[in-house]
Amino acid sequence: MALGAAAALTLTACSSDSGDNGSTPASSDPAATELLNSAADATAALTGAHVQLKVDGTFQSMNATAVEADVNTKPLAGKGTATLNMGGTSVQAPFVYLGDRFYANVNDKGWINYGDGRSIYDVSLLLNTDTGIPHVLRSMEGAATAGNEQVDGVSTTKVTGTVPAKAVAGLTGATGEGAKDSTDAVDTTVWITEDNQVARVVVSPADDLKLTVDVSKWNTTTEVAAPRTVSTPSSKPATPPASDQPTTDKVDG
Repeated sequence: MALGAAAALTLTACSSDSGDNGSTPASSDPAATELLNSAADATAALTGAHVQLKVDGTFQSMNATAVEADVNTKPLAGKGTATLNMGGTSVQAPFVYLGDRFYANVNDKGWINYGDGRSIYDVSLLLNTDTGIPHVLRSMEGAATAGNEQVDGVSTTKVTGTVPAKAVAGLTGATGEGAKDSTDAVDTTVWITEDNQVARVVVSPADDLKLTVDVSKWNTTTEVAAPRTVSTPSSKPATPPASDQPTTDKVDG
């Protein structure tokens, strides 16, 4: 199974389609900023939540096209399913994140220890105060409220703005230096409930590229246990594998 490159999104090139990145960002409405900061604080304080991620379009070097998971924050753990694009074929990968280790069963081939999990999707970053949704909210520029909308039956306030590309790396799994350093503006919209919980975040580097993260079941926790039988990837192959071949050999562990 070729998982390919890490599930990362290099936003530097994509976000150049979002407008004139050389212009000075518009100032934020104070009420919108206050709402974003309150929602960032609420998200940072979560003990757990249900998250759903969906990708529309083709993001460079990002294998995960969808992720659905229950994530605990104290301590950090989670389980769910990632949908991966492997050579143009969509496959399911149930996963468990526990003890800083990411275990996945890609295409029902058996559980493998993928280390930090970045080759699938680094779910540990989503709710992280410094890298995830709270960081995105606090980084928004030109923020303005845009009315009220229902998200999965919940009343929310819609807030629009932009964030620097490097601020959304925690949502996309981007690890490249270009993505970390890029200040290009990425269109961002957030939906916030009446009790300051984030219901949805959408980042759109270009018209045909969009990443949506839905959050629900705020402050719920889920029991997470490591798989009973796990294999660990060994050394990398001497030559690049074909698209239908494993990137590493498996050893029992």
